[in-house]
Amino acid sequence: MRELLSNLNRLNHIYDQLDLLDFRAHQNFPLTFNKEDSKKLLPQNKRLYFSYAYLNKEKTRLTNLVLNQIIDLRAEQFSKDTTIHPQLIDKALKLKNLDQTHHETNFNVPSRNRKINKLKQLISMIEDEQINPCRGYLNQIYVILLLNDLLPLKLRDEPYQAGELLHDVDFRTKLLQFDYDRYLYQEFRPENYLKFLIYSRIQRIPDYIRSYDVRDIFPEASECGFSSIAYEISIDGIKECYVTFKGTEANVDQSIRSRSKRFEKSILENYKDWDYNVNSILIGSTKENRQLIVAQDFLRYLNEHIASQSLVYGIGHSLGGHFVQTLQLMDNSFDAGYTLNSAPINLKLIHHVKPDLFSEDVWKKLFELTNDTDGTKFITPTLNSEIKKQLPRDYPEIINECFEQDMTQVFYELPFTIWIGQKWEYNLSNWKYPFKNHPRAYLSSGEIHAYQHFFEELFAYLSSSDNSRQVVRNSLGFIGARTKVLRNTIGEQETAKYFFDYSNYLYQSGLFMDQPQMVSKKFIHQNNSIFKGSLREWPFLRSLNPDMFSLATYFHVIDGAKHFLNRTPHKL
Repeated sequence: MRELLSNLNRLNHIYDQLDLLDFRAHQNFPLTFNKEDSKKLLPQNKRLYFSYAYLNKEKTRLTNLVLNQIIDLRAEQFSKDTTIHPQLIDKALKLKNLDQTHHETNFNVPSRNRKINKLKQLISMIEDEQINPCRGYLNQIYVILLLNDLLPLKLRDEPYQAGELLHDVDFRTKLLQFDYDRYLYQEFRPENYLKFLIYSRIQRIPDYIRSYDVRDIFPEASECGFSSIAYEISIDGIKECYVTFKGTEANVDQSIRSRSKRFEKSILENYKDWDYNVNSILIGSTKENRQLIVAQDFLRYLNEHIASQSLVYGIGHSLGGHFVQTLQLMDNSFDAGYTLNSAPINLKLIHHVKPDLFSEDVWKKLFELTNDTDGTKFITPTLNSEIKKQLPRDYPEIINECFEQDMTQVFYELPFTIWIGQKWEYNLSNWKYPFKNHPRAYLSSGEIHAYQHFFEELFAYLSSSDNSRQVVRNSLGFIGARTKVLRNTIGEQETAKYFFDYSNYLYQSGLFMDQPQMVSKKFIHQNNSIFKGSLREWPFLRSLNPDMFSLATYFHVIDGAKHFLNRTPHKL
């Protein structure tokens, strides 16, 4: 058993190293965006490929070794419960199958063996390793061993201190990630995984764990797309409740066998989240605020059902961070909380939902401070100080951690958006990353408002969609109609300027490779195809850089964002 545990730990370390290698490869990816910077890729690629070759080989060796050791494992518990050993073998076989499938994958060899293509191929190979599913099955082996008293415990002598887990960055990120990986743990209750996670982080065993899934308690949560799980725990007499809020990014439910049904469910879940994002955060209206209402109901339910004197902590990523901040401002729901790449609070939304939170004078002052009537909206330290003076208190217990150039940061320059508590911004030193998180440097207030209005109209148009196919079809129809309007009005000075400024901002952020030019008034009327005509009139559209979209998404989601958190933040 000791040798098996040693190899399990080594395999887990290999997964961590592959995860870190993936981050390092993405970190180098901006070097591919221009020819001059790409010269630095050759030595970088050599080091990355050397590391990957070793890690990949070691992963295969340890996976095979663990499988053989589990097959040969003998324990007294196996005779008492004949299902334990087959369960362990099943998880080890799944690890073996994932590894074997990866080795059988034929990766497309780049037509040109360029440095850029080599880096792209490396990222594809690392992602094909499926680190999160591998971690999931490895964790299940640990969970089975722990639940059946097969895992030798090394408990520390010091009792648990309140908030110790909350301030553990690995605990927070793994707890948030668990919400996306729950399909891997269908054979187990969430409490089983949490027991192992807690032990692995603090070397103490919880006395009590109970989970609350909002979708099991409130059916309307599924209807509006809201997702949250609360974990009530007691360790050494300390009672805590961790409430996690899920972000917006796509979550493919692998438990659904049909690929088309998985895709349809993913589209529908994303649509519900973006419907809330646009109407409640981007606009600040009440057209779709059901997620916030359910979140309030969920917190009230928890306060009625968890043990008295429990400390309640909020943890949220992206959209989930918005709920942590908003609930704290509205209802003081948490004793403390952390967010990661959080979307902001929209004061207009809160004014609609809870108008008596502030006096009319305070509301008026807050709206004046956060409006953009003067053509600007940037939360400087001075402006943030003025906003805090209007709030009941400073909310220092809420810590908003973010990658400084994360794409959600653009939301904070929209009218009436704020953050509360502390804000810790992370970034890398001497690193070129093109995304511009301050769109106000490129876009006027009128252009920002037009951007808001476009998405408001889009989701109003999509509101009649009953299923994912209609969402996709209606989205394409709406965008096609708006593109036609754009082509018909591009000769107007204001339209041409707006289009150029939007395009220039996207170019400066790396989303276009070629710099846009101000379009001419002469337009192509002969071409019946809207999109082909647009490409001929505006050739820079051909230079759309999908790699930048992928990169921005990677640094936003937990897999990429977590690697910034071991650096020293800039605290606001």
